[in-house]
Amino acid sequence: MRITVEPKILDTLLCNPGIGFIAAPQLMGDPEIVRDNRGKEVEKYRFSEDAKTWNHPDSGLSYAGAPWNVLEPEEGRYDWSALDEKLERVRLMGCNAVVRVSPYSLTEDVPAWMRERWPEEPEFPFWRVDPNTTDFCECWARFVRAFAARYDGHPFISSVDMALMGAWGEGAGSEFVEEEKLDGIIRAYCEGFNKTPLQCLLHDPVSVGAIRRYRKSVGFRVDCLGDMGGFHGEEWSHMQDYYPMNIENFHMHDAWEKGPVIFEACWHMNDWYLAGWDIDYIIRESLKWHISSYNGKQTTVPEAWKDAVAAWVKKMGYRFELRRATVETEGDVLNVRLLWGNTGCAPCYNAYPVVLRLRSETSGGSWTLTDDIRAWLPDEDHLSRAEIKTGLPAGEYTLEVGIDTCVAEIGMLNLAIEGRNEDGFYPLCRVTIA
Repeated sequence: MRITVEPKILDTLLCNPGIGFIAAPQLMGDPEIVRDNRGKEVEKYRFSEDAKTWNHPDSGLSYAGAPWNVLEPEEGRYDWSALDEKLERVRLMGCNAVVRVSPYSLTEDVPAWMRERWPEEPEFPFWRVDPNTTDFCECWARFVRAFAARYDGHPFISSVDMALMGAWGEGAGSEFVEEEKLDGIIRAYCEGFNKTPLQCLLHDPVSVGAIRRYRKSVGFRVDCLGDMGGFHGEEWSHMQDYYPMNIENFHMHDAWEKGPVIFEACWHMNDWYLAGWDIDYIIRESLKWHISSYNGKQTTVPEAWKDAVAAWVKKMGYRFELRRATVETEGDVLNVRLLWGNTGCAPCYNAYPVVLRLRSETSGGSWTLTDDIRAWLPDEDHLSRAEIKTGLPAGEYTLEVGIDTCVAEIGMLNLAIEGRNEDGFYPLCRVTIA
């Protein structure tokens, strides 16, 4: 017997791990007053009737980070509790997180034991310790290896930023660091993280080139999306000059195929709105660069841009549609073909399995398919095939499909089709096992 099913496609907002806006916990719940980034009270609205967040899209992605001086308070002794506590909050939200541990910042110094050893700070902007004349690089690389040994493959980490040096690890001056010292840090990340995806800052051709020599499957992060002239007027901007030029100059135009692309706002989206910048252009360019997630710094979205932002979120990262399911049964053997489409702008970078399930009132079973959804690039068709000897008792069963994150708190992926069950599976049809 052969059955063909074409599920009804949804055009609604979906909340999935690893993609979309970084979550805004302070805008969740039932705040009495909502204020924009400048402290002005704004009228409350939601992106959908069942949304949990005000004036901001819901999200399955958060951010977690901690400084080196907290995580390694004594040389060689690690205290991971600060990061573990943040990941626990992420778990309770049902999210996963982009994680960055930074060597220092403008307000956080290097660990006290390193400062004691190297009391003088260099004059170079954004450096707290000179990486060429001290053992900073060796110590930071050792820390990164310990960090990777503990957290690679962590169920609540979506991806990890490769923090190298400079404030927040954003790479300031990495082009002036001795090659061997820089390579030591890069190797620590690339050799340590084999399960969790990585992204690097699109900072300079030297550090990015060194990273690409070790691993091609590294995405990138940049931190000034939306800038249409806030620094130098019409002469220069991140959106029209830096990003389009250097994604190509740094040979990162295809990085999105294997690693996530993450953008952080320059200032806040409300500032773009007040400056009169073109949101449609900003969104269009970000999708061209295959954005997976956007860090809006947990602030409100101007209501006038609600529809444009909703359309943006629907294209951000992956969005899986099941176009057609063809099912044939013969005895207790099931032959299934599933035709998928990815209507987002990027793949999923985590190897979540596709699962088929048969259920009746008295029996059932589930089977994991061999598909690697990380290869489901956008604007392509992807065909899953399975031949299953069910071994189930004769009878009528419901055939269901789902993509499992294998993390109970996150659950199954939301697909862009109707019919999701409470446990995250999607019923396809009734089949008879003879």
